Amino acid sequence: MARPRSEEARRRIVEATVEALLAVGVEGTTIEEVADRSGVARSTIYRHFGAREKLIVEAVRSCLVEHPTPDSGSLDVDLHELIGRFDHEENRAGNELLPLLLDERRRDGAMAAAAQGLLEERRRPIRTVLKLAQLRGEIDPDLDLEIALAMVLGPLTYRRMVQDEAITDEFISTALPGAIAALRSTARDRVG
Repeated sequence: MARPRSEEARRRIVEATVEALLAVGVEGTTIEEVADRSGVARSTIYRHFGAREKLIVEAVRSCLVEHPTPDSGSLDVDLHELIGRFDHEENRAGNELLPLLLDERRRDGAMAAAAQGLLEERRRPIRTVLKLAQLRGEIDPDLDLEIALAMVLGPLTYRRMVQDEAITDEFISTALPGAIAALRSTARDRVG
């Protein structure tokens, strides 16, 4: 059983790492920076995490918010519910860390793994909703789910990463129906 003091130090280290990542980016997040922010000795940080990369990966994992997968029987309803959750306060740190990690992953394999984990957690419920829509016949059962994901997430990614804008309810209500219509058109095309 872990000692409560040790678990408290670990929690403070992870929280300080998230703060550092958001404040000074991946490159500025050093063991020394985390020690200063957390009030935990560098030796304790090394004992818990071993290396800076493992510390950053753990901090990113702490920001993952598991979204239950809706299954209302409607692609439209389910996607609106899922996408509407992305900009909630509980996702703030993950939303801000994702662009940092996507940039850093080109230079660092450990950061690529962290970014992949964050992306996969985001895609998992959407992929499930799309698969359920395939099973119901709302979209082509042979449509590659990676392509379907790109159709849904493309406008959202452009909005957040290129335009550096929030994904507002107004944006969702404008962009998402187009993606849903395109996905549904794949089922109609196969019927004729």
